[in-house]
Amino acid sequence: MSTRRPGSRLPTPVPAESGANGQPNSIVLGPNDRLVGQLYIEGDLRVTGTVDGTLEATGDIEIAGGGKVNGDVTAYNRLTVGSDASLIAGDVRVARLTVQDGATFSGKVSMGKQQPKPEPVVEAVPEAVPEPVPVVVAGKPKAKRR
Repeated sequence: MSTRRPGSRLPTPVPAESGANGQPNSIVLGPNDRLVGQLYIEGDLRVTGTVDGTLEATGDIEIAGGGKVNGDVTAYNRLTVGSDASLIAGDVRVARLTVQDGATFSGKVSMGKQQPKPEPVVEAVPEAVPEPVPVVVAGKPKAKRR
């Protein structure tokens, strides 16, 4: 069994981790890539493939090169939809938006500084302590004295 990679596939460069050299993470979904589900990235995202789901990035999101996104999108910085790309979304939340001539775009847009969604706070609910129940002791009735 050979451990060689196919010759047609070049190694993918690995982006630097966020903060390692001051640069944010960066993910590229290429033209043959497809994502179904949810993606949250602390950094930038470039989509030239197909996404059916939710995208959220703390940096920029660029949909270009024939990329197709069908789902909600949140870009804390900028969202760019290229001239040959399409975005069909329910909700689009962005700080800045660029839609180039020729792009397909549909969705409800909310613009302004986006804040990361806070993690839900789960508070401990104290267990209810039952009220004391009066105890009745049953016994023989006492005889009346005369």
